[in-house]
Amino acid sequence: HHANGSMQPSARALEIIEPISKALEQIAGTFQSTFDPASLHRTFRIGFLDYPAAFLLPALMLRLRHDAPGAQLIADHMSSETAERLLETLDLDFAIGVMPTTNSSYVRETNTIDRFVVIARQQHPDISKRLTLAKYAKLGHIRIPLYGAIDAALSKRGVSRNFSVAAENVWNVPFLVARSNLLATIPEVFASIFGRVCQLRIFRPPFEISPYKIDLVWHERAQGDQAHAWLRQTIQTTSKDIRGDLIPPVGGDFALEQRRASKQGRERPRARQGRQGRQG
Repeated sequence: HHANGSMQPSARALEIIEPISKALEQIAGTFQSTFDPASLHRTFRIGFLDYPAAFLLPALMLRLRHDAPGAQLIADHMSSETAERLLETLDLDFAIGVMPTTNSSYVRETNTIDRFVVIARQQHPDISKRLTLAKYAKLGHIRIPLYGAIDAALSKRGVSRNFSVAAENVWNVPFLVARSNLLATIPEVFASIFGRVCQLRIFRPPFEISPYKIDLVWHERAQGDQAHAWLRQTIQTTSKDIRGDLIPPVGGDFALEQRRASKQGRERPRARQGRQGRQG
């Protein structure tokens, strides 16, 4: 209709434009030839909301170099608020992390299900073999605002943590723990990556807490984009492949530290028996 001397879309036109656009995308995809990532020349931008870049990004870049050498990745660390705003404007292809948004325009798939563990330095003077809830509550902790679910779980048991320092994100936490007597409760994958480098002990939390779920999120407007769908599947496959290499299966009733100590204890007697048998 005419408005202010120019043509403007009617209310009905605005109402039907989105379903028509989706239909046209699907029709276009039907007539396109099979997608070939080797011929792709495109830059993708991924927003990482937490630690997944530490284990996912190197492997993902190697896979793209092999399968789609013409594709490039821009990886940015950002808050969930920034990611939500950029996804809406299509300035961001994917967000990977915890996004509490209820925006119905966003599509999400679970990327990783992690669990929390407690880290302490190897020679911590107040921890021997086990980390009890009483000891956990007594010692100093590093506060990471993103992991508020930990304190929610503790409050149900009438327990609170004694915070000595706050960290904006998890990236510098293993180094702070390694040089202090503070504890930190962080996702297991991240703890495993830095455990050896920082010489950390890793314990199962002495209380029940829900798993930490990381999502892959994108805007529904990208659903008909074949290159976008290919990268989405590549991200998911890569994440699944490398997670098994990072963390071996561990029983839920034991701390990782205790599992290692138990294994060493079983191996050493066998070695001594072997030497005694040869001496005899």
